[in-house]
Amino acid sequence: MDEHAALIDLYASLRGAGGTGVLATVVRTSGSTYRRSGARMLVAADGRSAGLISGGCLESDLRERSAGVFARGKPLLVTYDATSPGDILWGLGLGCPGIAHVLLERVGPEHPSGALEFLSRLRSARTEGAIGTVYSVPGGDLPGSLLFLDAEGPAHAPEGALAHGLHEACAAALREKKSAHARIPLPGGSAEAFIEYVPPQVALTLFGAGPDAVPLVRIAHGLGWHVTVVDPRAAYLTRELFPAADELLLAHPGERPLPRADAFVIMTHNYEKDCAALRALLAAGGSAYIGLLGPRSKADMILAKLAAEGVAPGDTARLHAPVGLDIGAETPEEIALAVIAEIHAALRGRPGTPLRAREGPIHA
Repeated sequence: MDEHAALIDLYASLRGAGGTGVLATVVRTSGSTYRRSGARMLVAADGRSAGLISGGCLESDLRERSAGVFARGKPLLVTYDATSPGDILWGLGLGCPGIAHVLLERVGPEHPSGALEFLSRLRSARTEGAIGTVYSVPGGDLPGSLLFLDAEGPAHAPEGALAHGLHEACAAALREKKSAHARIPLPGGSAEAFIEYVPPQVALTLFGAGPDAVPLVRIAHGLGWHVTVVDPRAAYLTRELFPAADELLLAHPGERPLPRADAFVIMTHNYEKDCAALRALLAAGGSAYIGLLGPRSKADMILAKLAAEGVAPGDTARLHAPVGLDIGAETPEEIALAVIAEIHAALRGRPGTPLRAREGPIHA
């Protein structure tokens, strides 16, 4: 289960039982930190938790601070500064020389979490959205105000100048598809807010339900991707073999309209079916990632066949063949890891090279 799903499930459990919890959200960072702005952790009053805001360095301290938020019911902004050598002395020894600002908010029957409900809605609709979280206001009395914006418009908005400023900032995040920080002018000063862009759930479609597709589906599901498997063989396309798949489509490649996806992987182990799948994907256009399993010689044969049919060479520019990163993969599980890693890098616009070869900071 991916982190968002775990947070949503724990929150749903708390709501169903009338329980309470504290939602911790990283709203601002500087320097080197394990997690960036937008990372969340939900701590239940009964001790359960979901999500991480660090590599385990801050979680125990946040559990202790949550007790005060449970008691007061008011949001609390906590700053962890690991840029000073004194960090070792006051107890945490974070190791990453950065600063993290974490907003703690009580959630429960009287304090519903609009953020987690909104994330759940986005996940169900497989769409994008923006969340505006206020973490500093004139006077210092945190309102915990949030604004949520998706295709249906804003929801749970505060009033006045704060609402207007948050709406503009969230709309900009949706246009630019990028999180940001906003300073919103208010009477007596200005509010500071973290504007989080929440991308739509990654969608992956596989052509081929062979045994080597099973670990690929499992890893993709663990990342929180929406996975569809297409195959004409009913004996292969079963819930017993693919319990983690979101959709199973019993069809030949090109026989039905293609599902919306950010990435497609062709792994039918059949030359004609591979041709049919790639032909359908190239005809559909778009900019989605296309991966073709198998040796380079097979890919060259298929491309030659499609070229003879009139497929322009430029149409194949988004094809990754052979599919996957070069990690020395041999087993189905290793191959699945190499494929998922290449897809993830391609969707994030990264080359998939070792981090030690990257010039500059890890995070953009």
